[in-house]
Amino acid sequence: MMDLNEFTLKYIREKNLKWMEEKRLEWVPLLSEFLSQVIEGRSVFIITDYKRKWLSQYILNKINNFQDFKPSFVPFFDLISLVPQIENAKTTEHFDLIEDMLNITFNENYIFWYIGVETPMLKFARRKENSFFWIMDMDLHKNFFLKSIDENLDLKLIHLVNLLNETLKGVIFGEVEI
Repeated sequence: MMDLNEFTLKYIREKNLKWMEEKRLEWVPLLSEFLSQVIEGRSVFIITDYKRKWLSQYILNKINNFQDFKPSFVPFFDLISLVPQIENAKTTEHFDLIEDMLNITFNENYIFWYIGVETPMLKFARRKENSFFWIMDMDLHKNFFLKSIDENLDLKLIHLVNLLNETLKGVIFGEVEI
């Protein structure tokens, strides 16, 4: 069994992701906390900004893929598909109503995975402790920092999702220790 750091480094080198090698030290602790929550059974609600809506569908198709994930599906959901009203939510009261519904439905056993620039939906996601953040253009604590102006951003996001997926499979199948 490999530890998470070792697995990540091996994956980065096998896939020739040079850009990720130096960011690995910031990635591993964030991913470890995220995967621990997934393994504990928390549902994950993916929230993206408008420009990265496509990524949410990519994640859902990649992570819950019949070929790769035969034993079971992992509870990942696109929050906008589940609660389309969130795109129009602006006030604290709006967000409170959505949060109440999620708390009742999912027994408060969920986290958010936010990907994008700062939006009102980011403020909503930050209300849930221990969520997973890939916030662009804001280097915050407990955030995997990316730049929205990076010409290779979409490719990097795909690489990150693929790395996360392979790591998740490794954890579930007992090949990677977090």
